[in-house]
Amino acid sequence: MFKKALKLTIILSLSMMLFSCAKKLELEVTATLDGKPATEAKVVVDKMEEGVTDENGQFAKIMKKKPGREIQISLIKEAPGYRIEPWQESFIMKIPPKDGMDKYTFQVDFKATKYITLAVTEKGAPLEEASVKIGSKKVGTTDEKGEFVYDYTTLPQNGFRISVTKKGYSLWLKTKKVTPGQRLDIPLSKETVISIAALTDEYGLEKGISDVTVSIGKKKVGKTNAKGLYTYVYKGEPGKKVILSLTAPGYIPTRWQKTIVLEGRQDIQRFFYPDKPKPIRVGIYGYASNTPDEDITDQLLRIEEAVSNNLFSYLSFQEVPAEKLREKMKKAKIDTKRMTSEGWQGTSLIKTVDMIILGSVAQDGEEMTIETKVYTSGGKLILSQINTAEKDRDIKKIAKKIVRNVLDRFPFEGTVISTEDDRYYAINLGRNDYKIGSGMEFDLMSPVTDKSGRIKDYRNAGTLMITNPDPTQSWAEVSRLTKGEQIAIGDKVIRRLYKEEEMKADHSFILSAKGGLPPDVTSLQGVNIYLEDRWVGTTDSNGNASIPVRLGRSYDIVLYRHGYQRISNEIRIDRDKDVKEFTLEVNNAIFKVESQPSYAEILIDQEKIGKTPMLQGKPVNFGFHTVKLLASGEYRDWEEVMEFNEKVVDRTGNNKFVFFKDYLRLGEGAEKEKDIDAAIQSYSKAEREHPDYSIIRCNLGRLYMDEREDYDSAIREFENVLTLPENQQLIYKQFAVTYTNLGHAYYEKGDSLIRTDREAAAQSLAKAIQNLQVAKQNTRFFPNQHYDEAIHDTYYYLAIAYNKLYQVTRKISILENADLAWREYFDFFPQSLEEKSPFAKMRESAESYWTQIQDLI
Repeated sequence: MFKKALKLTIILSLSMMLFSCAKKLELEVTATLDGKPATEAKVVVDKMEEGVTDENGQFAKIMKKKPGREIQISLIKEAPGYRIEPWQESFIMKIPPKDGMDKYTFQVDFKATKYITLAVTEKGAPLEEASVKIGSKKVGTTDEKGEFVYDYTTLPQNGFRISVTKKGYSLWLKTKKVTPGQRLDIPLSKETVISIAALTDEYGLEKGISDVTVSIGKKKVGKTNAKGLYTYVYKGEPGKKVILSLTAPGYIPTRWQKTIVLEGRQDIQRFFYPDKPKPIRVGIYGYASNTPDEDITDQLLRIEEAVSNNLFSYLSFQEVPAEKLREKMKKAKIDTKRMTSEGWQGTSLIKTVDMIILGSVAQDGEEMTIETKVYTSGGKLILSQINTAEKDRDIKKIAKKIVRNVLDRFPFEGTVISTEDDRYYAINLGRNDYKIGSGMEFDLMSPVTDKSGRIKDYRNAGTLMITNPDPTQSWAEVSRLTKGEQIAIGDKVIRRLYKEEEMKADHSFILSAKGGLPPDVTSLQGVNIYLEDRWVGTTDSNGNASIPVRLGRSYDIVLYRHGYQRISNEIRIDRDKDVKEFTLEVNNAIFKVESQPSYAEILIDQEKIGKTPMLQGKPVNFGFHTVKLLASGEYRDWEEVMEFNEKVVDRTGNNKFVFFKDYLRLGEGAEKEKDIDAAIQSYSKAEREHPDYSIIRCNLGRLYMDEREDYDSAIREFENVLTLPENQQLIYKQFAVTYTNLGHAYYEKGDSLIRTDREAAAQSLAKAIQNLQVAKQNTRFFPNQHYDEAIHDTYYYLAIAYNKLYQVTRKISILENADLAWREYFDFFPQSLEEKSPFAKMRESAESYWTQIQDLI
């Protein structure tokens, strides 16, 4: 037993002696980095540096180590522009063969990340918080040193597309082939953006002036758009002084200049005034019958025609056709009641009309009483005139008198256009079209502007009196000038209205008017009062009016309100504040109504009067009224202006109201529920006679394009809308944007054909450009709602259509057009869309396309 233990101990001892003796081994390492030999890599064995790799990335060395032990080996490599992970491995050394040694070989492929440093500066100073994009992805922002380090593993074949932006600074955009560790110096300059607005002011309405030429220095850089706006982006070194020139033919001044410094963001606004005043836009709403027992339609038409012929023979007035006036009033939700009380300033109707004429005619035998009322946009009654015609031939004479009174009463606005000896001043209103006469007075209005040049208000600076009216302009002298004021070319003048002599009377009487049929007689508002054929006032909401008179004198008085019978009488006022009471008998039409389907609610001038069927009828005052029937379920409401001029207005039987299905509402509802199939089905049912046909078919085309990518169907729908004469000729201006949608659809079709049918693709892209050019020329007509989005799409799809057409044709002229179109796209990119994701992404793709274009030019 002792001998066995001793033998085991001897064996263990010999083993310990064998492993404790160092033996030789050969270590061989080959290292690579990015597929190339990794030179100068440190080789560390058991925490001891043994050497570095040679020019071939190799290391070989014979060293002594004890067999049976774990040996650690690591390689450490440093290189500019790389972040290299150390390589590490371990192995157990075997007992080498007698009188020999083992070889240990390792292949090392370093894992590494490359980087470049972007150094962003402004005038040599570091610029922090600048946003950096590589391709379309934002990768970070610069630090307080103006630096951003970008890590990457692979470099695209053409290099990185790098864009650097900071709010208030110009865009830096380049494609760069870089080397690891490279430092890119990126200078940004403060973005120089000059926003220019060319404006005019007409009867209290501020408007932009299109096609004003903008010049910087001696170079024409562009023209203002439909809203009078132009944005100039300067790419050069900031701080340069230049002369900004605006040239506006037909306006005062024709040319305006200002020295500006091209630095930062600036808003520059300049008001111009027409050298010839724009004509007052006048709509003759119509003359209504106030004669229950007789059809006087022919007489009404003759009166309207006579007034129209006389009024529009003067170039100071421009006709707004009655049909267009009523359509625009309906769209603006303006009825005659609001028109004659509140006016239409602040509504969309102000873009259409400045003055509205409406009237009433009552016939008694051969005698006609003709009342004419004229309203301005503020709801002010500037003329109420009553005339009596004994025969039809008197109509022309009365029409001339009406127009003459309009000319005498309208507050024409003009402009000071020149001066002579600082004493005489010319205004751009003459006697031919404005009937300006000697002694006529004008209020002189000087503009009150803010720092940017925008007119905030006008102040009354004095009075000018006409001394010499010429055919197209008039000379005036100062009759009153406020202390400290000066007269300048461009100042506004407003004709002072004639004041009635009777208003100077020292005494008055109270007129109280009631209307209706006993016993239903109530106070009557809106009764016009004429003394000696001169309008002197209108009764208020209580049916009362205070009328200036001279005591002890008799007056011929006429009381008139459409829908009631005229009162003609003679009164004598002997004491101050005397009260005279009158009752006007009502002229009513009985309105009978049926509809299909039934149970529609009936509204007259927004007041509910019942539901269909209403076979017994309801009384409605004579005159023009807005009639609205509210349908139920799937049907479209009916709304029109109707004239009530007969004892019975019968809309029953074959003449009943028939409702259209409301495919627009049904389709829009389905869209909200994301049921595109149902929306398409609803829209597709609308035929050409449907009142909403154009807008419904535009919606249908949009769904085919955006949701179904069915570009042929989208093109068909948009072209069907534009084949309607009223849309093709842009009578309904809002459909100008349909040309944008049609161009977009043709672009998408062309783009989808590039790989399969290049000839067909080129044809579609050319049609896209053609329609988008039409849209671009008519951007002033784009609806205010989504105006910026429509502007963006017009410029974007025009540019990309040129871009893709060049890819197909390789024509240099198209390449140049594409470059110009992309420039315009970036110049006119609406600021309101900069933070909206879909448009920001489209801008990113535009940057990529434009970079490719610039590389080819």
